[in-house]
Amino acid sequence: MRITQADIAKIANVSQPTVSRVVSGDGRVEEGIRQRVLEVMREHNYQPDARARSLRSKRAGLIGLVVKRPKGGLSDDPFFASLISAIMDFLVGKPYHLCADMTLDAQSQVGLYDELLRSRRVDGLILVESEALDERVHRLQADHFPFVLIGNPMGNEAIWSVDNDNVLAGRIATQHLLDQGFRRIGFLAGPSETTVTRDRLEGYMQALRGRQDRAFVWHSDFGSQAAREATREHILTAPEVPDALVVLDDFMAMGAVQALRDFGANVPGDMGLVSFNDSAICRLIEGGLSSVSLNIETLVQTACERLVDAIEGRDPDGPRRTLIPSALIARGSSQPREVARR
Repeated sequence: MRITQADIAKIANVSQPTVSRVVSGDGRVEEGIRQRVLEVMREHNYQPDARARSLRSKRAGLIGLVVKRPKGGLSDDPFFASLISAIMDFLVGKPYHLCADMTLDAQSQVGLYDELLRSRRVDGLILVESEALDERVHRLQADHFPFVLIGNPMGNEAIWSVDNDNVLAGRIATQHLLDQGFRRIGFLAGPSETTVTRDRLEGYMQALRGRQDRAFVWHSDFGSQAAREATREHILTAPEVPDALVVLDDFMAMGAVQALRDFGANVPGDMGLVSFNDSAICRLIEGGLSSVSLNIETLVQTACERLVDAIEGRDPDGPRRTLIPSALIARGSSQPREVARR
């Protein structure tokens, strides 16, 4: 005889509506009660009817992604093209679709998240570009709203997060340039409040210890144009111009390449470059751009799996951080000058 929600409720000593809320992934169910109901469901191999559950749950069938950028700030950005493509690939054949929004600044971002929480027009959220003091995380946690962070949770063990070891990635990129013979390596970083900037910068600093007397660090907004301006106005006019750069991502690295060309310099040849993401634009310069592959597809698939589990109440092991391996893909941009000019 097939066990019903009423049977589960009786065994778990809760009401049937509580069981229904657990099945639908309602985050407002007390954690202890939710775990008790889930345990009874596992013990009795209870499998909810998918169509009936969909009607009862009143889910929107949408997964949200919000990006903070100035107007036009995502134009031609290969990271977000890969990110969105990977999310959409994952969702094919599943009862969810992607809902993407962009906010112009921190104030409008807060307003949008408040509206999403109030309206429940998405079932869960993927967060990107985490910050050391991330107000989004606190708001979503306080509301028990399903989300997964792609980034460093900064010691917050109560949330789902998927990330690379960006300290290690920064160290690998810098170590490669050192091993290639560069001796004045700079770092073109992103906004200082983002955890990916902090982590990769820490890796850069670790690699320099005992190998280079001082660090050369410049910050820029995200994007190719912002990086081009930072390179042209600050790096190439500095008292000590570096002979190589670690750049926060490929899109920013292409801005650095454009600035070098503005000054009549070439890559490869006049400055070594290593960046991150290993996107398609790495093949747009002669010899290719050396870049650390972050395994974007695996990272996004893992994040989406975690989010769907959270939405549908399938997280019996609780939140945890998952690290996806990264690897350097060396190309012509990091060749020593004498090799690059042969």
